[in-house]
Amino acid sequence: MKKLLSLTITCLMISGVLVAKGPEYASEDTKNVIEKMIMAHGGYEKWEALKTISFTTAMHSESLGFLRFWIKDQVVEMDTRRTYQDWPLVGSKMAFDGEKVWSTDWRVGNPPSHQHSVFFYYLNLPWLTQDDHVVLGDVSLVEHKAFDNKVYKIKMSYTEAPTVGKSAKDTYTLYIDSKSYLLAGYEYTVGYGPMLDVMGMPKDQDFFGPMLRKNNYQADIDGLKYPVLFTTHDADFSTQYGDHAIYNLEVNVKFDESRMIKPDNAVIDPALDVRK
Repeated sequence: MKKLLSLTITCLMISGVLVAKGPEYASEDTKNVIEKMIMAHGGYEKWEALKTISFTTAMHSESLGFLRFWIKDQVVEMDTRRTYQDWPLVGSKMAFDGEKVWSTDWRVGNPPSHQHSVFFYYLNLPWLTQDDHVVLGDVSLVEHKAFDNKVYKIKMSYTEAPTVGKSAKDTYTLYIDSKSYLLAGYEYTVGYGPMLDVMGMPKDQDFFGPMLRKNNYQADIDGLKYPVLFTTHDADFSTQYGDHAIYNLEVNVKFDESRMIKPDNAVIDPALDVRK
């Protein structure tokens, strides 16, 4: 009986390991710094309890050509990551129903499958460190010319693609302020195949970047701190490529289920992390 009980407990322990969720930490020091960052941004439980988040994003960059502005309104259902977007300047619409990504009148350079999660990640990155398939590397305390204080540096990578439109080759190198523990900024790479094709990357290149993003202002929304003003630079912080603002930020607004019905004129994006 004791042997049977022991075997049962062992099986349960093994099963628990196999179904364990959340990030993998390189060390206890890494875990401590990440947890302090999450607390500085308002804690995980409060964020996890959100039903939806809605926001408007504005991006200005010389690289966008004639228009030079991308503006969109987006609503995300937090537990499923379903989302829909409206692009008022160009008349495009996009939706992700949890399985498929589709768009109507898509006039945005980036693939819909990639674009559906981009600013959601930038806005929620402190908490997304807790998602499945995340690996958080060793922590070091460094000086960086982009930031006033010393920052904790931790590389965030993935064991598999975390969602549609992203890739296991994506990375974020987090820079966490050593005094406030807010996310001061990050370097990022893009490994999503269709996006690399759009950018004209060589076929043997697995990712684009790194680019450096600096969070310039954190807004407090119901006790959660979100980076809502940020700039994009080259990796050595010598050239600025883009200005970004997130506004009209609200939580727990009604999710419009009618936007999950695919219009007859919608085009489904294959949303496959493979290169053409």
